[in-house]
Amino acid sequence: MKMLFRGSASVAVAVAIAAAGAGPLPAGAGEAGAVGESQRVEVKRQKIDEPDQPTLVFLKENRVFLRAELDRLRQLVKVTRDGSAELLDERLLRLREMAAAVAAARDTVGDAEAASAARDRLESVAEIANLEAQLDLMDSLLAAQKQRLAWLEADYLGQQRTALVVVVGGFAGREAPESVVLAEGDESRRVDFTPEQRTALAQGGVAQVHHAFVEPRTHEFRLAFEGGDWQEAPPALVSVETPRDRLTFLEIDLGGTDSGRNGGAPAAVVWQR
Repeated sequence: MKMLFRGSASVAVAVAIAAAGAGPLPAGAGEAGAVGESQRVEVKRQKIDEPDQPTLVFLKENRVFLRAELDRLRQLVKVTRDGSAELLDERLLRLREMAAAVAAARDTVGDAEAASAARDRLESVAEIANLEAQLDLMDSLLAAQKQRLAWLEADYLGQQRTALVVVVGGFAGREAPESVVLAEGDESRRVDFTPEQRTALAQGGVAQVHHAFVEPRTHEFRLAFEGGDWQEAPPALVSVETPRDRLTFLEIDLGGTDSGRNGGAPAAVVWQR
């Protein structure tokens, strides 16, 4: 039998195998060993060429062993079902239903909150848009009103030539009042006389109490005097017609009117230019 070994460990193994294969020694040999005789066994290493792929050589030489080992690793998994159903625990079913209800409630609450937030945003946007529309409408109305007022002012100042001037007099030899209130309808105007004007009125002069553009129609004025004995005098009523595009002068002469309670009606002098 020819055996090939590599390395020092292989040499030791080979020596042990050779010793075992030699079998028992003859009796004479044992006795010879006892008297000092020895037998020499020499193991030489045979030089061989290294294969190109030693692993493939090993696998090829041991393929039967490897297949046998792989066959031992194979397992057959068999699943058997008898087709019978098992009852589920009611608690597990109840917990599953509760978990599904909780998830649905969360989804519902989330959808409601999202819808509420979206509705609030839409309402805010709608309110802002409505406010902007109202502001735009107010701006347009103010602009239109401004244009109308400008036109009326231009027409009134440029075309209006109907005016009225009211003067009072007839206080010669008597104490002149301190002020006069000229009223027409719901509008009234109070004119205070200066000391110089009162002195001029007492000396027979006149004082202007009204000058403005008016409508071409009939105007009725009520004059009430204040100060001194004129405080108890009844108001004087005067009516005047103002023609269109004319300057009308109305002079109210109080010469026939007493400062007491039994005075006569005032005289009105009207002229135009």
